Amino acid sequence: MKDLIRTVVIDPHPESRIAIKQLLGSIGTFWVAEVLETYRDSRARIEAINPDLTIVVLDHDAQQAVDAIAAVTQANPRAIILPASRNCDSALILRAIRAGAREFLTLPAEPAELLEITGRLLRGREETPANASRDRRVIAVTGASGGIGVTSVAVNLAATLASARQHETVLLDFDMIFGSVDAALDIVTENTVFTVLQNLERLDATLLRRSTTQHASSLYVLPRPTAIEEAARIDPEALQRLLCMLRASFGTVVIDTSKGLQATDFAAMEIADTILIVAQLDLTCLRNTTRLIGVLHQFDGLADRIKLVINRAGSIDNEISPAKAEETLKLPISWQIPNVTKIFQAARIKGTPIADVAKGSRPHQVFLEMARTLRPAPEEPARQRKGLFAALF
Repeated sequence: MKDLIRTVVIDPHPESRIAIKQLLGSIGTFWVAEVLETYRDSRARIEAINPDLTIVVLDHDAQQAVDAIAAVTQANPRAIILPASRNCDSALILRAIRAGAREFLTLPAEPAELLEITGRLLRGREETPANASRDRRVIAVTGASGGIGVTSVAVNLAATLASARQHETVLLDFDMIFGSVDAALDIVTENTVFTVLQNLERLDATLLRRSTTQHASSLYVLPRPTAIEEAARIDPEALQRLLCMLRASFGTVVIDTSKGLQATDFAAMEIADTILIVAQLDLTCLRNTTRLIGVLHQFDGLADRIKLVINRAGSIDNEISPAKAEETLKLPISWQIPNVTKIFQAARIKGTPIADVAKGSRPHQVFLEMARTLRPAPEEPARQRKGLFAALF
């Protein structure tokens, strides 16, 4: 499951609000991104969140609820609104439909009933969550051994993506034991992957974002657990749900894996749209990279997402040519990051992306190209033509 149905619930009544949240919580495909306790001014908040589904409970004040539905659908005719009520009076249903709703949920409801109705609603619009997710990207960065620059690639790519400000980007450190993303960016964080997982069921979209730490580059960061023993207490299922929530909340998710093929790494690669394998042109690294690629070929669909990145290209220590590496790995090289040791050392010492110490340098240009390829800029809408014959051209 890559995509959750981001849901907003509008219900001023505490008891029914709890019941709706429990119903949604019993279905793994829903995530309650926010709960609004008043009908008034709900339109602005829904516009800001842009959820896949908004459930409006009518029972507290039917007229205010219907007015809220009308306000949301008038502002955004493609918004999907599901009115819900214990009162299944035909006049009330008709008022909700006239306000802009297309379905009606009678409370209390069963999970199967809610799924059936939601399925019809989502199939009934041009852009389903699955299609909307094309504008969201998850990039897993991995390698066959430590010390080859995987974290450096993940940090600099994520910072480059974030600095474009076209899509909000979050960087996760999945090297749960010895991860160094926080050190690479010289940040101190209150929360980690572990602490967020401990409070997962209580996180709405706002709290999830506040659980991360924002770097000066505009990049959001969630580092590895503080204590080593916490890594063993991470629930893989909860981790997968966290990834889905982050995918639903951020335009781009970049994951720095452990380079040790842990269960957490497979969770990252399973949800990833792109798997960047970082390698160096030496015999040992390429031998292990061949083994890593072989493992990924055993899992349906993972091998198709691989892109190869050669780090420290041009180093005098390189034992193998790029052409020979492509022949050995049976994979084209997508990018080569030049071996400019001074730049990377300066960035590492300062705890900053290389853009801050050598903007426009050769390695920075490579990261810019990677970002443009992996996260293309959204197409600008075509200018509206005016005139009698505009429709013909």
